[in-house]
Order: sequence, then C-alpha cells, then structure tokens
Amino acid sequence: MIIDFDSHLREGYFMDEVYRLEGPYERFRPVRMNDGRTHNTKFVHSLDPISPQGHAAHRHPYIYDPKTNWRGGEIAARQVGGYDMARRLDDIGREGIDKQLIFPTQITIATSNIGGLGRECARLYNDWVARLVKGREEIFLPVGMAPAGCPEAMEPELRRCVEELGFRAAHLVPYVGTRNLDDPAFFPYYAAAEELGVPLCCHPNSNGELVDRFDNFYKTHVLGRPTNCSAALVALVLGGVLEKFPGLKVVFFECSAEWILYWMHRMDDDWEWAQDFPQISGHVKMAPSEYIRRNCYATCEADEGELARPIAQLGEDHILMASDYPHFDSEYPHTVSTIRARQDISERQKAKILGENAARLLRL
Repeated sequence: MIIDFDSHLREGYFMDEVYRLEGPYERFRPVRMNDGRTHNTKFVHSLDPISPQGHAAHRHPYIYDPKTNWRGGEIAARQVGGYDMARRLDDIGREGIDKQLIFPTQITIATSNIGGLGRECARLYNDWVARLVKGREEIFLPVGMAPAGCPEAMEPELRRCVEELGFRAAHLVPYVGTRNLDDPAFFPYYAAAEELGVPLCCHPNSNGELVDRFDNFYKTHVLGRPTNCSAALVALVLGGVLEKFPGLKVVFFECSAEWILYWMHRMDDDWEWAQDFPQISGHVKMAPSEYIRRNCYATCEADEGELARPIAQLGEDHILMASDYPHFDSEYPHTVSTIRARQDISERQKAKILGENAARLLRL
C-alpha cells in the first residue's frame, strides 16, 4: 500500500463556501467578488492572520495563473485536483498512490485565528473537507485542523474530528501568537492525541516573525518551512512536551528528512552542559536525540541528496513519503518512481518509506 503523507487542497478557491460563518461571526464571512473557482478568484475577507508584509512577500500567483502559462500551464491545470476529487483520484492513480493525507493550502486561516473566530474556522473547514471526500474517505484522509488560536477548543475539536468525522491525523501549528508548543495551554490537546493514538502533523507555513521580513517568495519559501519546524521541535523536545507525553507522535513536513539531524546533533551537544542546570533543563530526562528517535517523524523529498544518513540516524521507521500534490514544487507524477529508483537505500527501506511507516502511524 502506497501512502502519500502530504497533499493539499485548493480550499482558497471556495472560501465563501468553506467559511460560512454565522451568528456573531457572520461579519467575517468571505465575499466572492468575481466569477469562477480558480487562482484568480477574489474574496473580500479578514481571516488571514499573516502580517501584511509577510503576505505580500509570499504571494506567487504567477505560478498558478493559467494566463501566465508557466512551464506550459501544467502546474496551473493540476490545481483542479485541489477540489475535484474525481480528478484527484485519476492523478493519484497516475502516481501509483493508494491513500493520501490531505491538508488545506491556507493552513493558517483554519488554525491560527484567535478566540471564538479561530474555533469556528477550524470547525467549518473540518466539516467542509469531510463532505468533500465523502464516498472516498478510505482513500483521501483529511488531517483535522485544530484551532491553536483558541487552545481551549483544540481538544474537543480533535475528539470531534476523530470520533464523529473519522479523521486519523490532526494538525499542529509550529507556534501561534506568543505561544510556543511547550505552552501548558496546549497540554490537553497533547493528552487527547496521545490517548486517541492520533499523530500530530506539524505542517508549517512559510511565514512568521523571522520570515516575514524578507521581500519575495523565493526567500520566504526557502526559509519558512525549516525555520518554523525548528521552533516547534525545540519547544517539544527541550520544553519537556515529549517527556510529559511519551506516547505522542509528531510528524514534520517539507524540510527534508536530513533537516532534523542537524537539530538532533545541536541539541545533544548543548545537552552536555545544560543537564547540569535543572532550572533550564529539568523537563528533559534523557538526551534530546532519544526523544526525537522515539516520538518524531519526518517526510522526505523523493530526490533529496541522501536518505541513507537520515535512515541510519533517525530510523527507517520514522521517514514518510510526501508528494505535496498539487503544489508547484511537487515531484508529481514521479514521487513514487523516484524513490523506487534510488540506489542509496534498500528495497525494504523503500517499502517502509512508501507506505508501511504511514500505515502503522495511522493505524490502518
């Protein structure tokens, strides 16, 4: 069974349908300003919590605009699979994928709005994606969005996603506002994920205080994912979250499998002296790399330079395949075939990366 652990929707083409806010939040409901459901569809709304500078720098409509015809228009045409599940089914068949985890593209809207508005955005997105995949829910596996801007609503929304909607994984923001992931406000969410056996998917965006200062998409895309995932990893490990919740499983996305090794080594290097000072390391009872090998997983790039080293140091059971379909930097439709053609890893390791690890993590 081939399982793609990272793909995305184009829910941003349907914001007025996804975020049909009502009652006290109705004034925040997006209003569509033109016809069509494409990358050129315009909405008036105030749901995006990303800073204006970060939003401006990270814009890249030229990649997906059919009129631009970038690389022959194939990437723009592929975006139909971001909302048409029949087209998506054909596309994953072409890639050779049996099951696929699904995230929104604009994750921040569904997870990082503050207070009751954030709670409602997460709930509405989760309901919308459940309807979208209905009838194909054994193939397309939505990742439940958790309202990190409203921490008290995260645990009940997780339980609703698992127990009512049948989701098998849930999202984890790298940070939100002033809260890092070792904030006790998130502890009920971790406890519920541990109890339910649900992996938390730390899929970052490419924004934040250290990223938004840059002025174009090239810079923010290079820096954003690893910067945000690094902040999450440090908080989870050195903040004692993985000590407190030893059964928690956390997956990191879009940084390469090799990215996490640097942080294993750096945290272990500082552990040599930090363990002498319980006021700063008291939550950590063993070497940081031991928590990472026990609790953490990483998606790999099919064509990343070396996989043998991450397999050796992180573990062959902790690396997952990710296509990032239908985004521009996806290797679709060659993700599976590129991994199969690699000469630096064994056939057994390929089988684990292509699906066995994911099946175990998702309890399939």
